[in-house]
Amino acid sequence: MSAAADQALPGYGSRARGGSGPSLLGLVGLAALAVLLVAATLASQEATAVALIIASMLLVVVLARPEVGILLLLTNYLFASYPTPIRGGGLLTINNVLGIILSVILLAELAQRPDFWFVRVRQVQLYLLLGVVFLFGTFASYWTFPDLRITWGKVRTLDQTAPLARDFITRFAFIILAAKFLTTKRHIKMAMTVILLCLIMVVPSALGDWAMGTRADGRAAAAFSMGTNSNRLAFLCLMQAAFWWYLGQTQKSPAVRLFIYGVIGALVLTVLLAASRSGFLGLGVLFYLLTRDRGAMRGSRIQVVLLAFLMIGMMLTIVPQESLERMANLNPFAQGRGGNIGTHSTERRVETVGLGWDIFLEYPIFGVGLGNFREVARQVYNDPFYRPPHNSYIWALSEGGIFCLALFLLLYWVTLRDIRWIQRSPATPADVRWIAAALEPSLMLLLFYSFFADMWLNPITYILVVLTMVFKRYVSCRRVVIA
Repeated sequence: MSAAADQALPGYGSRARGGSGPSLLGLVGLAALAVLLVAATLASQEATAVALIIASMLLVVVLARPEVGILLLLTNYLFASYPTPIRGGGLLTINNVLGIILSVILLAELAQRPDFWFVRVRQVQLYLLLGVVFLFGTFASYWTFPDLRITWGKVRTLDQTAPLARDFITRFAFIILAAKFLTTKRHIKMAMTVILLCLIMVVPSALGDWAMGTRADGRAAAAFSMGTNSNRLAFLCLMQAAFWWYLGQTQKSPAVRLFIYGVIGALVLTVLLAASRSGFLGLGVLFYLLTRDRGAMRGSRIQVVLLAFLMIGMMLTIVPQESLERMANLNPFAQGRGGNIGTHSTERRVETVGLGWDIFLEYPIFGVGLGNFREVARQVYNDPFYRPPHNSYIWALSEGGIFCLALFLLLYWVTLRDIRWIQRSPATPADVRWIAAALEPSLMLLLFYSFFADMWLNPITYILVVLTMVFKRYVSCRRVVIA
């Protein structure tokens, strides 16, 4: 028999609680607030004043509770993966402002307690090595392609070196900050709650969009986040279905379990209405993964079979014939024309993957440089479509070279090994074992979906990695008493 006791992680003592009475500082703050509101009203700048007040309140909250800032970063990553007004413009974004505030807090805490444990984490070290590979590859591309010009596609420049480099740096910083400030089981639960709530919100948006028939192609898509792309919407639904599934296994209330299974049914329906071929294949992968035992969580083969029958019923009664035809058109070598829905898309994807492989064979060490795939495809290989590779493995080989792919695969192997360690550890609390169980199929789905999309610099990937890091750190710091 074993029992585990919670303890404060190294370097994290309990925070002192202040008195309950009003302080002079609080009265001064209220007076300043009143003066600001009066001045803004007289100047007809009420909206600006309210925005300033909200920003100030946010600053105070984040300074007092840095974990709240991490949850806000998490929310914004999930809501604004695609360019939307919430992201802001240029360097002035909500995430960047939060990141600066949290970085200052991090530096202040490290100055008082210099505990750099996160530097020893394998995932952090691998991301640092990936940064070095991308840096060398970028400089090598200037020498390899001295005449490469920056050109425009349909809506933006094809050269994505600066945006991708910025994303890599800021999301690596997110990993460091989250690892530092998410330290307790309560923080892990809060992060998981934010993830599930943010992800499930794409479902009513997508189903409502499909019901109103606002898209010309008839495919379901959300109005925000990376769910605005039907294929990625399908991935979001598949990934969160694993979390909802294992959460349902822990519930004793029949009403709660029925509600959760209803959510899973809505997720499966959304995948089908998205008419995503990769999503349809992913359903098969998901069903298989849900049948496997994961630590103390047992696979439920009968329930998975029932879910598969539910999917078949939806396909026969709800899903339009056009969507079924598109999902059924899985032959990558099809040469059909006319009514063969999705054939052209499949052909072009295969052609682009072939081009990416040719680029890797010609530049195997450092590739063509981060963000240069489309420019090189257009200017060097005379590709008339100059599309992104839509394959994370080919992307890594063509833009980063063989070392880039090797480091990414090692990163995911280390993360999967940590997840399985958490599942087996007797120190993992029973009420969060479902999270450990769901992390593995989510990561496996990510690796499967990476054959059909550029996912490895997507926020979802960083979120799965950092959640694993935080979870393992928490479990490894618990005391286990064996009687």
